[in-house]
Amino acid sequence: MCFSGCRREGIFYCVIVLVFMLAVMPSVSLAKVNCVRLTGEHTADVTDLERFRQFPAWRDKKGNDLALAVWKYLCGYETGLYHFNEVLEGQDTFDEYATVRDPLKILNVYNMGYCGIFGPVLDGIFQGVGFEQGRSFGVELWNHCATEVWYDDAWHYLDLDVRGVLTDADGTVVSLDEAKRNRSVWTNPPVKVEPFFPNDPDMNKVFEIYRDSKINYYYRWFESGHTMDYSLRQGESFTRWWTPQGGRWNHLPRYNKSKWVNALIREKPVGMKPNHRDFTRWNHGNGLFHYAPALSDESTDFADGIYAATNLASGRKGLHLKRAGDGEVVFEVFTPYIIVAKINKPEDLTDDSQASVVTIEVFLPFDAAISLDHGITWKAAGRYEPDKKAVIDLTGMVKGTYGYLLKLSTSGRGEEAAFKSLKIDTWVQVAPISLPRLRKGRNNFEFNIGDRYGLATIPMLVNPNTADPEDLKKYLIKMPKDYDPARNTSRIRGDVVMRLIAPEGMKIAWFTTGATFRTYQGEQAKETDNRIAYSVYGPADFNEIYKSSVPTWVNHWRYNWDEEVILDTPDEQVYIKFTGNPGLNTIRACLHLLPKQPAQSNVRIEHGYKIGGESLSEVVELEKPGSYSVDCDSEPENVFIKISVPSQ
Repeated sequence: MCFSGCRREGIFYCVIVLVFMLAVMPSVSLAKVNCVRLTGEHTADVTDLERFRQFPAWRDKKGNDLALAVWKYLCGYETGLYHFNEVLEGQDTFDEYATVRDPLKILNVYNMGYCGIFGPVLDGIFQGVGFEQGRSFGVELWNHCATEVWYDDAWHYLDLDVRGVLTDADGTVVSLDEAKRNRSVWTNPPVKVEPFFPNDPDMNKVFEIYRDSKINYYYRWFESGHTMDYSLRQGESFTRWWTPQGGRWNHLPRYNKSKWVNALIREKPVGMKPNHRDFTRWNHGNGLFHYAPALSDESTDFADGIYAATNLASGRKGLHLKRAGDGEVVFEVFTPYIIVAKINKPEDLTDDSQASVVTIEVFLPFDAAISLDHGITWKAAGRYEPDKKAVIDLTGMVKGTYGYLLKLSTSGRGEEAAFKSLKIDTWVQVAPISLPRLRKGRNNFEFNIGDRYGLATIPMLVNPNTADPEDLKKYLIKMPKDYDPARNTSRIRGDVVMRLIAPEGMKIAWFTTGATFRTYQGEQAKETDNRIAYSVYGPADFNEIYKSSVPTWVNHWRYNWDEEVILDTPDEQVYIKFTGNPGLNTIRACLHLLPKQPAQSNVRIEHGYKIGGESLSEVVELEKPGSYSVDCDSEPENVFIKISVPSQ
């Protein structure tokens, strides 16, 4: 069966076959679509590690077979991560806390890193797919970091950064201890698992480095708690490309200071890319959230898409003041992908542009402001007159973040027209390995909505900057007694309570929360007594959800812990109590909120690709979650995938 999106293009023919019949489904009114997720059969679902575990290539495997299958996938030319350099985010001034070591961010946003990222990230992925214990470790003499995972009553060493494992005669991955003692597993492996250290180092020399080096064992050096859930409102689309689009990436000033990194970035296509070209076919990808709601009363877009509004409503010409006086409206921009600018001059970050651009046609003068802390504080973004279209480039305020609130304020007579149109274009960075792709033949896809519990929730990320007292105190019921932001290895000692409040009209269904703690090391590790607890009744009657139990093999001073809580009854607020003994360094949370109104699932999906250099496009319109397939007679080049919710 062929739908309207199918057509012949020259000698090539692609046909979309829907597994379910749209014609027999009841019509559904359009509205916001929450927790959008599109997956394909050729790539694992990396939006959640439990979903990642269900990929058919390893769904039924365990132990050694599972570890090797996951490791090979992450080393793959089409599906794997690649070596680049440091990747940092946020405002924390201490690299240890700014470095990205969240598996979901690396798999979905970046696609890249270096050994100090890959060691803990692989540990996090292994624990996320069900291995009960893991660790990353540092080899001092090689300035290198890799991973060990525990299964079958033993440790097993896997190296994602330099792409290598060592095995015994049965094909079982050996431990780091065995690798330090046994030269032959390096120089004459009984079973060589590919890839086998493809940079072709001198294996005798590498063995001797491992044999002689001090090893530092890192306990839970990875973070978790990030989400890949996002929403699309009526009049909004999200397009993701497999390749760089116009020089947009998360550029760090330190990249300019390293000669080889600076030179690598300036190679075409300009931007982040691997320094081992044979490791991967990818550089980085990009995404564009385009939001252009119809504001007149002939549409329901405004009611569907606003975050909050006072004295403004849809009218004949757009948004009108309901009565004389002041009026304001707030829109939210949220993305699970980091917002990135167009890097016009890598050496001058003040020249960046187009990270998020707001275009507004107005009838009245207005003021714009943004908030990066969910409305706790606001920063002015200019005053604009109605004599021309207002174009507001928010790059300097929002690049490097995961979203913001935009507030537009005006005043006038009762029923006076205020805002005629609104458009928000926000660029993000995307990992190409995460995208569902087309190949020659039949390609099966699955469109779903819902978070990991099947709820159509809306995420709210909360990341206080513990290095900045002014930012930290915005989230706490009171500042801790023993706090020193310059004491980087132990900023807070004792208790601190964070209060998290859902936006008006919403409730918290579940949340994740975590922290970076200090720990005692070696045999003293058992004296560590860090804790996390929560309450919905105020800053009292806390339920403990974590008490530290640090292994005695650790010989690094800090670790992470993240927990997940499903509330028995959704609530408007939650209090989280952290106890640092010997110390607490960062805190974080992600609220998963029930929306004000039920979400729907109407979407339009477009696959853009090329065959023989000719641009092709296939479109599917779905009214509910389900499966569909795209047939391609020849090998396609994937260009973009676009998901949109039509304007009502």
